Amino acid sequence: MKLSRCCSSLIAALLLAGSIASAAETQVEGTPVPTQPKPDFSYAKFLIGTWECTDLSSRRPGPFKITQVYSMDPSGYWLLRDNTIHKASWILREAHSQAKITYDPVAKRWVRITTGDQGGYAVAPPPHTTNGMRTYTYVIQQSAPDIASYASEVNTKVSNTKKTMTTSFTETSGRVVTVKETCTKS
Repeated sequence: MKLSRCCSSLIAALLLAGSIASAAETQVEGTPVPTQPKPDFSYAKFLIGTWECTDLSSRRPGPFKITQVYSMDPSGYWLLRDNTIHKASWILREAHSQAKITYDPVAKRWVRITTGDQGGYAVAPPPHTTNGMRTYTYVIQQSAPDIASYASEVNTKVSNTKKTMTTSFTETSGRVVTVKETCTKS
């Protein structure tokens, strides 16, 4: 009888310990998840709206047109740029892409993520800003079979209704191709 009472007490103690451990594991934290502060997009307010752009690539027969529409996403955490590359003699159909820009307050850096409807993608960390020019250097970018490397993209605010962009890339043959873009706000 003593052995039975001892075993019963041991089993009860084990069950109690198990229920206490189980209760400790299933506790739910009641602290609300902190809301990150929204990025300060004051530098980019002039961009909001529609821009008509003319691009000229040194490996194309002439200029081509791009429409860029800048807006804020409803959350206020992303600046969006929707691009439409319009048809030209060597552009058989319109192409669309979207760039999303935000600020990571923990890492203390800006980031731009671009995706396109033909599978294109690119990620650029914080731009270097000097004299009104924002320079983006892509750290991840879709590969192309005839391109060996890409140069940085330099964006310049000329006025609240005009901006420019210059960049280049090097083909595997060694030829450097320049690209210039001029945009006016409509």
